[in-house]
Amino acid sequence: MSTTTDTIGSTDLGALRAQVGDRLVAPGDPGWEEISRPWNLAVDQAPAAVVLAQSPDDVAAAVRFGRAYGLAVAPQAGGHGASGRLAGSIVVRSSGLNDLGIDPVARVARVGAGVRWGALQAKLDGTGLTGMIGSNPDVSVVGFTLQGGYSWFTRAYGMGSDSLRAAEIVDAQGQVRWVDDASDPELMWGLRGGGGNLAYVTAVEIDLHPAPEIAGGRLMFPFAAARDVLEAYALAAPAAPSSVTLWASLVHVPDVAFVPEEVRGQTFVVIEGAATDGLARLEDALAPVRAAGPVVYDTVRARTVSEVGDICEEPVDPMPALHSARPLGAFTPQTVDALLAVAQAPGVMQIQLRHLGAVRVGRRAGFGTGVPSELLVTSLALVPDPAVAPVAVEGFRAVADALLPWTAGAVGSTLLAPGESLERSASYGELERLRELVAREDPTGVFRAATGLV
Repeated sequence: MSTTTDTIGSTDLGALRAQVGDRLVAPGDPGWEEISRPWNLAVDQAPAAVVLAQSPDDVAAAVRFGRAYGLAVAPQAGGHGASGRLAGSIVVRSSGLNDLGIDPVARVARVGAGVRWGALQAKLDGTGLTGMIGSNPDVSVVGFTLQGGYSWFTRAYGMGSDSLRAAEIVDAQGQVRWVDDASDPELMWGLRGGGGNLAYVTAVEIDLHPAPEIAGGRLMFPFAAARDVLEAYALAAPAAPSSVTLWASLVHVPDVAFVPEEVRGQTFVVIEGAATDGLARLEDALAPVRAAGPVVYDTVRARTVSEVGDICEEPVDPMPALHSARPLGAFTPQTVDALLAVAQAPGVMQIQLRHLGAVRVGRRAGFGTGVPSELLVTSLALVPDPAVAPVAVEGFRAVADALLPWTAGAVGSTLLAPGESLERSASYGELERLRELVAREDPTGVFRAATGLV
């Protein structure tokens, strides 16, 4: 037992260490710097301690300790979902909660809070089913599902939160229990999109959805073709059947040594797509886009379910980055003009448009089950040096201002930037309902999610 890290401020960690042993890591302990670091290296979450939970009992011990000593408990899987709000909290990592069970007949998966999308999708190969995976296989299934969850399959099956059937939680009293719509419909409403503000979710049961023949991939075009490609995309994306989803991006490849020299410093327009009913259906939707310019990179093909997370070729290793998201109600030729005017805004590496389909309510009642906008635009910047962050923020502002005439809807909490609140995700009435539910479930403020109500 450590004798140098058992006190944080005036709080003695000995009682918690006695219950969870070396699964408690505090400043000064071996590995502290690496273990406490979030996936997004640009975020300084500065926790007071980290618990590497191996079971719901470990989570419950941390919650009871936090409640007794006035320390907040912050849910986190492998490091995604970090923000400065977590400073001074006990971050409870769920990477050890890796139970995973599939019932292909009932189309249900039971998923521990440490399971990432890549692992779940790999289990689904050959079943003709998919989960509601987004663009990155490294994100935890539970975190994604609790925060709305923009999926490749949102057009067909809604937001990720809409697939939440039941949850195993550790509540603010440190009790472990399962909840569903029959036992506590109001809590389920809040869990579907309200993030980790109500309880620590240690496992979920989620719907699996038909995907008999997955296809997907990327097409890259030179920036000189951007106007023609984006105008073709603006017509093709909404015209595609709901089984097909098309996204578009303007990508400025950084001029850095680890990038291949032939693309270093160049800008491309990228169209990415996925379909649940075959390559021919996806290619039909892509045909007018392919015809709009010379394709310089093409990965469109039939894919297994486990390969969906690779379509965007996003990095899975930790990196320093900033992002900003904005909902759009339409994407027109005039929108293309506005977007191209800021396509190379200083500091902005990527501007991505995700076509989500029509705004609609969820199948299940929930804070974040409805599809909140026709499209979502995200701006991304790498910030290897904090000094360049203001340049990126100014670039984000330029993109947001340019797209203001078409801005409509809300942003699901899964793509809110660190420091933003759920006020961007819901109406006043929905926020008030969630506040009342938080007051009921966690009156002393034990839980501190990365994205809160303020």
